[in-house]
Amino acid sequence: MNGTYRIVGGHRLSGTVLPIQNKNSLMAALPVAVMCNGPVRFRDLPATSDVETFLSIYRHWGAVVEEDGCDVTIDCRPVTSYRVDADLGSRFRAPVLFAGPLLARFGVAELPMPGGCRLGQRALETHIAAFRTLGAAVEEVGGYLRFTAPRGGRPSRTVWLPEASVTATENIAMYAAGTGTTVEIIDAACEPHVRDLLDLLCDQGAQIAGINTNRVTVTGGIDGRSTTVDFRPSPDHVDISGFIVAAGMTGGRIRIRGANLPDIMTGLIDWFERFGIDITPDGPDLIADGTGELFLNAELLPSAADGLPKLAVRPWPGFPTDVLPVMVSLACKMNGRILFQNWMYEHGLSFVHQLNQLGADIEVIDSQRVVVPEEPARFRGGEVTPPEVIQSVKALFLAALADPAETVIHGTDILRRRYPDVLTVYRSLGAQIEKVRAHGGHRRNGHAGLSAAGLPIAGARL
Repeated sequence: MNGTYRIVGGHRLSGTVLPIQNKNSLMAALPVAVMCNGPVRFRDLPATSDVETFLSIYRHWGAVVEEDGCDVTIDCRPVTSYRVDADLGSRFRAPVLFAGPLLARFGVAELPMPGGCRLGQRALETHIAAFRTLGAAVEEVGGYLRFTAPRGGRPSRTVWLPEASVTATENIAMYAAGTGTTVEIIDAACEPHVRDLLDLLCDQGAQIAGINTNRVTVTGGIDGRSTTVDFRPSPDHVDISGFIVAAGMTGGRIRIRGANLPDIMTGLIDWFERFGIDITPDGPDLIADGTGELFLNAELLPSAADGLPKLAVRPWPGFPTDVLPVMVSLACKMNGRILFQNWMYEHGLSFVHQLNQLGADIEVIDSQRVVVPEEPARFRGGEVTPPEVIQSVKALFLAALADPAETVIHGTDILRRRYPDVLTVYRSLGAQIEKVRAHGGHRRNGHAGLSAAGLPIAGARL
């Protein structure tokens, strides 16, 4: 684990920020280039390490990748390989999204077992079952999963997913869009990033019914033509939530540009207001005001037991699992006892051990349930090494900002998988953060973490 931050907390955060683009939207959109027989331009790509790895996969295949500031053009006409490099593909989970596009183009796709955040098993059974329903053969060959399209045509099918998997929904949708078939997906995921991808596929010629629902029908229409993709995904609701929590935990006031997105943020805002944070729409922006007392409005929450409210993750439009860790940190600073449950991942709450090291008193019931006690914690600082999970590191990062103490957090480089420049953004709000140990990496010319208006934006390419 690389990278170390030294944080001195106790400073009210205030100012104006731009949230990053939805990282998961980008991860699904980039593989679409495989199915296009000509240059594809993606605009305003952020300089995250996950984007860098995607571009490295394309270069390894021999695709022409041209960068112009924040814009990237990918031409896959020279690509003849249907195998994702083992070293590159094992660095994170997103390369599984090449299965559908490669299968649509070549009839074969070979993927290494995915890496990424260590949240639990996160196996590929849902993808395997879905492609087998479509008639594809799936087998393990030399450490790779090989997907082979059915012989003698690709008939229209209905796929009942065993769970509302985001990446399985996206994979099947891309496969259907890149072939001449019709696929109905039952129990499809409907997160904002799934919608972004389906809108993109429609722009490329696919016909899709049921966007924003759990019953989606995709009819193939991408014909491999050369095209320009003006793809700008929605702002990242996870990043927006992080700023709201930061305002609450530091008693600050933060304006979040472009975050007034009722179809995405309304449910999350309801939860934050139940925790005592005042959130006000102001034109296209949201203003998160944490200057009041944090408290738990238990009357508006479901119950785990008498006198014990709970917050449990659910598939969208339920509470997203990526926002739960920062909510645990927030709950440590409020009046009110609450149970948190992350049933999706076996180790999604393992970071609470490090929160306890910093001064919290969280009761761990099991690997998926914890109880934050009634009285607010006072974080005393210290030195911690969190699990290798992006949002676990973010939760500890925000906790370190709350109280006047010095905290050293190791393993912070993983944040760059989603957030290109956390330091610049939070320093602009008044946080005192120092990167103690830099981890070398390729940085390219482009924006230096600021928008044209001078606002810090974590989505800018560095």
